[in-house]
Amino acid sequence: MKVIRQVESLTAQEKQQLFGWAENVFGVEPLQLSWRPKDLHFLFDSDGKAISHVGILKHEITVNGEAITVGGVGGVVTVPAAQKQGLARQLMQHTAIFLAREWQVAAGLLFCLPEMVAYYEALRWQRVENPVLIEQPTGAIPAPLLVMMLPLGREEWLDGSIELRSLPW
Repeated sequence: MKVIRQVESLTAQEKQQLFGWAENVFGVEPLQLSWRPKDLHFLFDSDGKAISHVGILKHEITVNGEAITVGGVGGVVTVPAAQKQGLARQLMQHTAIFLAREWQVAAGLLFCLPEMVAYYEALRWQRVENPVLIEQPTGAIPAPLLVMMLPLGREEWLDGSIELRSLPW
């Protein structure tokens, strides 16, 4: 039986199950970025084992200097044996509902590789076309990954440059 479970942190065993099955699981290792940990995790469990994951955090960004609270989404992964069953899609839908209802944020925000854009667009996420600055130990840099957003608390997204004021997630 598959169930969605919410946890504040992952155990070492869950991390190994979810992320230890391949080197460079997310394809971002060459970018050598520092990443921010998530505050909350949604897991799809099957027979007591975590097989799919979405991590989230609540954060205030600025868009053209205006503060906006977003739900950061990252660490979206499904173990190979459970892929192509729609588990990550179901977790992403669960996440969107949680961000809107529980955290009441203006939008979801995530970072992704070009080959994942169509996947997220099918879930109603939109590409952010304006510049996005992220923090790294050396200071603020332009995001080297595509940024996507899911409007939740506004009719339309503010147009303008985004300052994350945080490590990416």
